[in-house]
Amino acid sequence: MVGFVCHRDHRAEPAPRVALRGLVVDTVGVAVAGLTTPAAVLVRDWVEDQSPSGALAPDGTAAVWGTAGRLGPADAALVNGTAAHALDWDDAAPSMAMHPAAVLLPTLFALAARRPVTGAGLVAAYSVGSAVFRAVSEVLPHAVHYGRGWHNTSTTGRLAATAAACRLLGLDTGATAHALGIAASQAAGSLANFGTMTKPMHAGLASRDAVMAVGLATRGFTAHPAQLEARGGFLDLFGDHDPERTALLGERLEHWMTGWTDDYALKAYPSCFATQRAIDAGISLREELGADPGRIARVEVTLEHGGTRPLRDTGPGNGLEAKFSLEYTLAVALLTGDVRLADFTDEALRRPGVAELMARIELAERPPAAEPGHTVVRLHTDDGRVLVRDVHHSRGDSHRPLSRAELAAKFHQCVGHGPAARSWFEALHAVPDADDPRDLQALLAGPPARD
Repeated sequence: MVGFVCHRDHRAEPAPRVALRGLVVDTVGVAVAGLTTPAAVLVRDWVEDQSPSGALAPDGTAAVWGTAGRLGPADAALVNGTAAHALDWDDAAPSMAMHPAAVLLPTLFALAARRPVTGAGLVAAYSVGSAVFRAVSEVLPHAVHYGRGWHNTSTTGRLAATAAACRLLGLDTGATAHALGIAASQAAGSLANFGTMTKPMHAGLASRDAVMAVGLATRGFTAHPAQLEARGGFLDLFGDHDPERTALLGERLEHWMTGWTDDYALKAYPSCFATQRAIDAGISLREELGADPGRIARVEVTLEHGGTRPLRDTGPGNGLEAKFSLEYTLAVALLTGDVRLADFTDEALRRPGVAELMARIELAERPPAAEPGHTVVRLHTDDGRVLVRDVHHSRGDSHRPLSRAELAAKFHQCVGHGPAARSWFEALHAVPDADDPRDLQALLAGPPARD
């Protein structure tokens, strides 16, 4: 893997550059909105408390996105990564449970404060991180790792973000091997914390630790240079280590270097990715059925094998937990024809008709050998009809992408409207196209205030 990170010749394929334009805009936008959530507010407050002045240091090097605040790169990565994941509206990978951009971009943008970067450099580093994220997850394999309760965004995400950082900074093979070894010993994050403030902090911690790992490695700090496959290493600890499967790692890294552009999604709805296809189905069914929920006798939802793993198995007790309730998000889609940020407040849970409809929704999974990657919703009406939707690609999936206008609409929901916000959207969208090295921190700070 080290050779791939350091030496893989990155050709300027157009697909990764196009994909990264949307991911930059989307991730910065949801992070700016996420900064006001309790999770991000408390993390930022803690970081401020650690500084000598007890506040954001004006001479810090990396932007807290959308603000005038600056922090050291590791602290900025922690705050921005947590904020990017706080609303659960950030990107996802349909093939495996992970949120790559919420880990990779806070890392890369924080390190760019110390070294101006080109658009091509960012594209190459992001693609390396995306490949490591997916290829290592396959080798674990992901089903075993996630099935044990590990949050892949946080665990494998540390390796991916560290690999991306090593590529961005041009580290040699020795420093890269040690950086990956350091990151492997920092890996953690449990699914049990889904629906709490700790879940989004997983992304921030993964980003922070990647910055720390490359910083230590460049100073000569050592780790096991082959930690991935070593006895007691990452694959032993976090997966089901199979030497034959591990031998395919190089091939899978090459595949995912560009293949990731067919395996990402910008979420249309601010909830867990496992709910997205069902929401699309619910909105479509409401259009056919009409707005009378009393006509719904029951709803059967069938997900891929393991599809319920990130979801709550009890009813949500607050708005944050509701993001991980398919019953709640589908009920809202059927009742209102959309799912928005305002649907994830404690008050929204108590709206008339929501609990009653949730009680009529049943979840099931297909057998392990069945076709993965789609959700089937069967709605039974009170007059005996059965309406069916089979959704393979949720709105915002790379196979069903958001239009530029839809992406802009989401961005403006997050950061506000007006000329300054529109100009910021265009400037962020163009970041992967920059030919000359740039210090991105002034751009990431955004408009001085909501306009």
